[in-house]
Amino acid sequence: MAPSTDRMGRLLVVLLVLCFSVEAVDRGNFKTCEQSAFCKRQRELKPGQSPYRALLDTLELSDSRITLQLINDNNKVRLLLELYRLQGNMTRVKINELKPLRPRYEVRDVLVTDPPTKPMTVVTQDKNSVVLSLGADEQRLIVSAQPFRLDIVEGPQVLLSLNSRGLLAFEHLRLRKDTKQDTEGAGGSENAEDAGDKGEKREEEEKPGMWEETFKTHIDSKPNGPTSISLDFSFPGVEHVYGIPEHADTLKLKNTDGSDPYRLYNLDVFQYELHNPMALYGSVPVLISHNAQRTMGVFWLNAAETWVDISSSTMTMFGKMLDFVQGSSEVPQTDVRWISESGIIDVFIMLGPKPSDVFTQYASLTGATCLSNIHMNGRIQGFPSEHCPKHDTASAGLPSSHSASWFHTFP
Repeated sequence: MAPSTDRMGRLLVVLLVLCFSVEAVDRGNFKTCEQSAFCKRQRELKPGQSPYRALLDTLELSDSRITLQLINDNNKVRLLLELYRLQGNMTRVKINELKPLRPRYEVRDVLVTDPPTKPMTVVTQDKNSVVLSLGADEQRLIVSAQPFRLDIVEGPQVLLSLNSRGLLAFEHLRLRKDTKQDTEGAGGSENAEDAGDKGEKREEEEKPGMWEETFKTHIDSKPNGPTSISLDFSFPGVEHVYGIPEHADTLKLKNTDGSDPYRLYNLDVFQYELHNPMALYGSVPVLISHNAQRTMGVFWLNAAETWVDISSSTMTMFGKMLDFVQGSSEVPQTDVRWISESGIIDVFIMLGPKPSDVFTQYASLTGATCLSNIHMNGRIQGFPSEHCPKHDTASAGLPSSHSASWFHTFP
């Protein structure tokens, strides 16, 4: 009986330690969406009320890209949409202000090179939409004008939709109200719609945290004002999405309706809760969708603090999409919404179709991961990039012909 009692005693001690460890996590040190001004503002937007309209008469086609302008019918601010068809079955979508007051930050030193492009062609165009060819397998990119929406289809199947819920939001650079009068006489913002165009510009409401916010004792001043961005993605027929590490949660990403979104923000975290979307050490803005027919990925190229909402709904077909999609007009889908504090919208859509294809596509953008030199096994994992084995095989006692075996293709 004594050994059994000792084992029960040790087990009780372990359980008590675990309980106290969980209680020791100070949730007050982890910012929630409600405490993040830009996340709170973006989450207040309601689906189905998109103010953005595509100006199809501004479409310009070149060998490498297609551009057209978007306009926010509420504040008359124009955006520039850029569409790229990339080699390797990928599509790139960029959205920026057409004429910002100052340049917005764009992420550098992440892509290994400028991704090679392929030409796109206009299949059909009318006043409501334009259909672009993405090459093989009857892939089409449909740009709907009002409200603005992008749909990627392959034959009769919708692969992915952007802004189908109308949650695109782009906070433009602006002047503070107390300084605006001093500059309006000099011309004001360049990014407003031309005075000759019809439509009344609606004054935007000033909300708390747009120019300064406080978290605990830290004051975050925002001299450039609110600059957050948001865009929703819909995956018809998909029930499982993965990725956006690092979080102490299940492999399959959970529905965040009624709870905090997943947070991407690098933190040096000593204690954390399990099954929680709080941010941890690293953040990789890559999300993978998967079903029995296809695997796809979304790479959100933005370095700012980011929140990711996951929800489920149904997809409704309309307009030009009905010409491509057969069968029921409603199908189940998973919706993903990205919210970032600043920067531009720059997203890579990796169309797979197999899981290995998605990983190859991602590796072609950001590079493959190099394994450590053999003489570093068992030591610290972090080492300067110039010591990557693809550059240094001699130090490991290997001939140069072995360099490929030490440089795998996993992203």
